[in-house]
Amino acid sequence: MGNISQEQVHGSEALAGYSDKISEALDTHLSYLLAPEERKMLRRFSVREVARFLKLNENTFRHYIKNADGRMPIGELVGGNRRMFKAEDIDNIRQFLFNDGKIAPEAYPRRQGDQKLNVLCTFNLKGGVSKTSSAILVAQLLGLRGHRVLCIDLDPQASMSDIFQVRPDIDGSPSIYEALRYNDPETGSGPKSMRDVIQKTYFHNVDIAASEMMLTEFEYETAISFKTGMGGEPFHRRMSAAITSVEADYDVVVFDTPPQLSFSVISALFASTGLIIPLNASMLDSMSLGKFLGMAGDLMKAVESSSRKKDYDFIRFLITRFEPTDSPQVQMAGFLRTIFSGAVLKQEFLKSTVISDASNSNNTVMELEPSSFTRKSYDRLMDSVELIVDELEELCFAARHRSAREAAAENSHSDDNARRAS
Repeated sequence: MGNISQEQVHGSEALAGYSDKISEALDTHLSYLLAPEERKMLRRFSVREVARFLKLNENTFRHYIKNADGRMPIGELVGGNRRMFKAEDIDNIRQFLFNDGKIAPEAYPRRQGDQKLNVLCTFNLKGGVSKTSSAILVAQLLGLRGHRVLCIDLDPQASMSDIFQVRPDIDGSPSIYEALRYNDPETGSGPKSMRDVIQKTYFHNVDIAASEMMLTEFEYETAISFKTGMGGEPFHRRMSAAITSVEADYDVVVFDTPPQLSFSVISALFASTGLIIPLNASMLDSMSLGKFLGMAGDLMKAVESSSRKKDYDFIRFLITRFEPTDSPQVQMAGFLRTIFSGAVLKQEFLKSTVISDASNSNNTVMELEPSSFTRKSYDRLMDSVELIVDELEELCFAARHRSAREAAAENSHSDDNARRAS
């Protein structure tokens, strides 16, 4: 005991000092990783990868390349025999194949006509269930498949924003808070337009409305608004209003949320058309899930008492950090599938060192060359991610086509009424 220091530590100074140390060390580390560039640059993709993004057989794609005759990008030869493609090339190839009738309209990723915007919210009050990893990988793979994706980071810790290198608290760019905030009665200042908040990212087809610690102010302002009536949209419709203003620019919106039922998260729930609920296949997580779903339902019901009911195109549970050789996990996954039936995605998000290895360099698995990892581990993980996105994409397409049919029926009904009136 005599060797243990009894010196007391001044709390605020110590915490601020540790914050400065870790921030400076991480900035130095990231600068080293990105050198000589200051920003991330998206890598190029192989013939095999591009074929998978286009959902083509690799040999079929090679045939298209051989017979392109200048009508579509054919990539660039690297090392004399390896053909590599930029993400922009993939979009141009897809457009050519669509125009040439080789991609069916129902499989085309861009919204057409009256098709609705898909707004997906990854949501769970439990931490450590891979919400951010799931949201980012879904967004990135949808982007490579041709969807125009808007990511919205609602976690004040801003992990999603950090991955995409948009850091409002450091670079001074506007955050999602600026689009949600209330009018200030003293200064007269109000929210910025969503278009001014959204930032382009280095990842093709993926934009972001980033987060920062300032987002916590929205919670305070909303609480005050209940007493003072600060004007504008009520809190649960503010996110929907912000998204509507840029709806024409995107096919899919993906929310990353913190593990809490904040006002901003509730606003996202009311703006969403589909929910993705990641969870670990464990007894404790399942018990926590029941409590969190009940709380979320009660809060939404309370808001619905002064608003219309909220319907979703789908709600799906995603089993994450899954190890197929772990018997208790396999048993719990089976239990969840029995309880929730078809509401559990067929494919689990596998636990893999590939994800942690990539995150150590502030990257995702989509951003690093497959050769950076053990090939078997990389392919195993990517197979699981692609199958997850296959299921979600199918649900999104179904919702879009359904909305187009409903719009057509409504227009037809309106035309019939107009004819009768005349």
